[in-house]
Amino acid sequence: MNVCIPRWIDVEGVKNFRDIGGWPIKDGSGYVRERTVFRSAQLGGITKNGIQTLRHLGITGVFDFRSDIELKDQSMRMPEISGITHYQCPMFKDEDFAPEKKEENLLNFFQGPEGVFKGYRDMLVKAKDQYRKIFLYILEHPDDAIIVHCRMGKDRTGLFFALLLGICGVDDDIIANEFAMTTIGAWEPKKTLEVWAQHLGITFDQAKEGLSAS
Repeated sequence: MNVCIPRWIDVEGVKNFRDIGGWPIKDGSGYVRERTVFRSAQLGGITKNGIQTLRHLGITGVFDFRSDIELKDQSMRMPEISGITHYQCPMFKDEDFAPEKKEENLLNFFQGPEGVFKGYRDMLVKAKDQYRKIFLYILEHPDDAIIVHCRMGKDRTGLFFALLLGICGVDDDIIANEFAMTTIGAWEPKKTLEVWAQHLGITFDQAKEGLSAS
């Protein structure tokens, strides 16, 4: 598997930031264009140095899959940055955040492969309109450099990029490996996993597996 550019980019204050360009097309015709579309976790903690990195990369748009409820915490909001437009593309509706519904959705990802499959299948149904908006934006603004993210840059973001790389003609194994890189980029400390496990009534190992992208 060839990677022709540095995959990870250090954007101070932002986890899981990487370029999805540079992956080879499976028919041997070339590579996905580099330094054009990036993925990350939420940008609420970005520092001044991090903002300078975005400017250096030529970022002009940021697409955020999170909903209004998720953005009530001001610390989770990307600061206003001149020259960079924030596009909110909420995948979930307010009712999806009702305690019982939210817990049901979360538990899917802690119940092994079958639960993850169900969670992603349901997510794709909810996401189709927002994914379409971003696909169209990329087609209509081919020279723009953009970031696509959610909270951790894992599930909502990962599914989007699995589809995008598939459309570009990247091999399925490479797409799976790219998805799994989030296990490194969105690493959570043991204490956080213990809190998740206690909240959802699951074991620590289940929480660790559920938050893994591999």
